[in-house]
Amino acid sequence: MNKIFLLLAVMGGLLFTSCQEDSIMVFGSDHYIYFDKFWKDASYPGTEKADSTEVTFFFVGEDENSTNAELIVVLAGRQLEHDLDFKLRVVPELTTALPEEYTLKDKYTFHARPVQEGDTRFQDTIQIQLNKSARLDTMSAGYRLVLEVVPDENVKPGQYERARSVIRIVKDPVRPEWWNSEVDIYLLGAYSATKYKLFLEHVPGASELDKEMIEQRPDEARKLVLEFKKWLQQNPSEDEFGPIEVPV
Repeated sequence: MNKIFLLLAVMGGLLFTSCQEDSIMVFGSDHYIYFDKFWKDASYPGTEKADSTEVTFFFVGEDENSTNAELIVVLAGRQLEHDLDFKLRVVPELTTALPEEYTLKDKYTFHARPVQEGDTRFQDTIQIQLNKSARLDTMSAGYRLVLEVVPDENVKPGQYERARSVIRIVKDPVRPEWWNSEVDIYLLGAYSATKYKLFLEHVPGASELDKEMIEQRPDEARKLVLEFKKWLQQNPSEDEFGPIEVPV
């Protein structure tokens, strides 16, 4: 009998762990905040992989001293009736950014809003200020800022694998969301920071290429890439994958 009781207790614990987030969403009276991206791989049976938010100073003007990282935060618990303030702190053992290279607010706000049709969760977006640093020009891999939610009487950190956020700051442009597998195949080819940087630097109007242009004005997108192809023919270049080419 004791063995059966122990087995049931263990199974119940596993069930609670695997369904904890759903239980918080449906039944919890407390509020839990976590980040949209996983800072570490999800625990079994989850399959989500760790991801970071990449930020570049490549597009920041010479007269500008800062830029922002946009982080999606998710709320688990009852729907908010009022805005909810929460705090973030640096995880020093995982952070390589210097204190002067970022500015944290005393508090951030998760805004209360009506549930919209089609919503599957409560989420908001916050901005983290990153400050320009001369040393970034000498760091090919950039540096890292890792933040976590500070628990208090109003807010608790949510799912552990998403209770922290990893921000990677680099000098070169980062892969934009519109550069997907179709762009790989039909326009610019495989992404590399070197390729994107050369495209932006040597093709007038290249910075205007985005998802809307690709979907609504594909001829304009193709024209920009053809200009890049012409430039590459006159200025053969290489990246970590070898000679830079575009398939268009």
